[in-house]
Amino acid sequence: MGLWRSVFSMVVIAIVAGLVWSATATAQIEFKLTASDATESGHFGFSVSTDGDYAIVAGRADDGPSAYIFFRSGTTWTEQAKLTALDAVGSEVFGESVSISGEYAIMGADQDDDNGSASGSAYVFKRSGTTWTQQAKLTASDATAGDYFGWSVSISGNYAIV
Repeated sequence: MGLWRSVFSMVVIAIVAGLVWSATATAQIEFKLTASDATESGHFGFSVSTDGDYAIVAGRADDGPSAYIFFRSGTTWTEQAKLTALDAVGSEVFGESVSISGEYAIMGADQDDDNGSASGSAYVFKRSGTTWTQQAKLTASDATAGDYFGWSVSISGNYAIV
């Protein structure tokens, strides 16, 4: 249980020596990220994504599932925002998968039940300055129970894939 807690209570930002990825590459820890409201069972780091000076990390706080945006200045990473879906409930596994690109972030919620049990959804957030706001909730037009839409998500520019 100790290993489980350590793996899911922080995220390590690492730099690979020589910027070359290989089977024997050595990573140097640059910074350890933790959520401002982290709990031992919060699954912080369940899903992660980076883009430039931004990182998004999925986790589950005491008040339900969420994702955290971190911003890097120099070698310091600071929590900029905690994202939660406007209609999320704990069982929807918000943040099953996360992705960030520029001023947009997307989080999957594969257990969302709007169109049947575990039909799923994904939430798109947009950054303005240091504020992140929910822009859209995506569901499949042909959604049915058990689709798990949102299990995996990715965003790049103006395009999202779920």
